[in-house]
Amino acid sequence: MEDTLVHIVSDHLTGDAPLDTAISRAILQQVSDGDLPETLQIGRPHRVVAFGRHDAVTSGFDRAVAIAIDSGFDPTIRLAGGRAVVFHEHVVRFSWTVPTPDPVRNMHALFQVVTDSVIDTLGSFEVSATAGELPREYCPGKYSVSVRGGGKVMGSGQRLARHASQIAGMIVVKDGASINSVLGPVYEALGLDMDPAATGSISDIADVDTSAVMERFARHIVGSRESIEAGIGIETSATACEFRSDHDPRTFA
Repeated sequence: MEDTLVHIVSDHLTGDAPLDTAISRAILQQVSDGDLPETLQIGRPHRVVAFGRHDAVTSGFDRAVAIAIDSGFDPTIRLAGGRAVVFHEHVVRFSWTVPTPDPVRNMHALFQVVTDSVIDTLGSFEVSATAGELPREYCPGKYSVSVRGGGKVMGSGQRLARHASQIAGMIVVKDGASINSVLGPVYEALGLDMDPAATGSISDIADVDTSAVMERFARHIVGSRESIEAGIGIETSATACEFRSDHDPRTFA
């Protein structure tokens, strides 16, 4: 990556899943427009089921949303592609927005940077991990990361704007069981297949602190570049409020 200033927005999550999604969308727009620099959002979320756009047009979507809510998870429609995923308090949630003149050309390179950064972060805790899709994993993808001898612990998706890319995802530190407990019935409602045994967490291999994973992953993304802690600005918040209803599945009813 270029030697540029990086804004790090930590622990900014509001507890309102559609609004949190809308904030990331607003940041993507502002980075693309040149109003914000490269930005890494990172934090520990509340309990969320983030549905993909394909899910929203799938038979059984309303039932899947009801299952998420009844299970104590806040539903949202996420920006990036793919299928439903789960966040909870033992997950590191990240969204990395990078200005680029050619988002399509750089798309796979950004995926690779994130995948390598997760593998290196886990390696710093002496946890061995590999990249690649596992059979019947939830929200499958070639850039998924799994712990050796265990299940998937990181998934990501990417959204492109005119002059920026945003890659977002999660690192599951503990409690993979909570992911399966809600995704199992959600996927069944959506007519999707998943193998609970393909879901993992870092704690399956080592006792690791979630905050430490968050800090080391951010350090890998930023590298030697200059970074500053930043907040969510007034303009970002205002734009996010305009976007919020687009990401609330309850508005699709």
